[in-house]
Amino acid sequence: MAALLIFGIGFSPITALALSLMGIFTLPIASVLLVVPALLIAIGLSCYRARYGRLMRHGFIMGILAVACYDGVRIPFIMAGWLGDFIPRIGGMLIGDGKDHAVIGYLWRYLGNGGGMGMAFVGAFSLLRPLLAEHHQARITPLVMKLIGLGFGCFVWSCLIVTLKISPQGEEKMFAITPASLLLSWVGHLVFGYALGCLVDRFRSEKISKGFSHSG
Repeated sequence: MAALLIFGIGFSPITALALSLMGIFTLPIASVLLVVPALLIAIGLSCYRARYGRLMRHGFIMGILAVACYDGVRIPFIMAGWLGDFIPRIGGMLIGDGKDHAVIGYLWRYLGNGGGMGMAFVGAFSLLRPLLAEHHQARITPLVMKLIGLGFGCFVWSCLIVTLKISPQGEEKMFAITPASLLLSWVGHLVFGYALGCLVDRFRSEKISKGFSHSG
């Protein structure tokens, strides 16, 4: 249950953004309805069990580092003119004045979407791995973790593209879906997922998952 809660907490920022793109709520209202309660639940879990707090902290840091790797690939595309930078528009959506706010947008990207996705990845990993038989757990090598990370990156990318397609103003507010933007955004999410797969091993995933399962 705690792992599912952490997964939901991690997805709350990107879910708030998706609801905003769909026109269901504005981003500030969606944040109050989803992100604020998620933060309160995270604080409660951390107070209930310190291990949960460490797990979420690890995932949060991993997500920020993975987004930095993602931007290391994305920003050269932007500088080359192959991809537009929609992050400042997210800042404008959050402020609500219709203008671009790069600082606010990138804070949301790193602390919200990036850190949250890192928490969700760790939560899902911690939930699923203890359910496997021991001989299957032994097969989750660092290489397999990287492949799992790539799969997670593809999952997040698929959610993004579906959200843009079904949202009335999704492509207008974020980016137009073209063969080039599809390919470049997919490559960026692969880098993001691969970085998460590498960082799970760096953060001693064996201890994280086993400690989580033993904590009930």
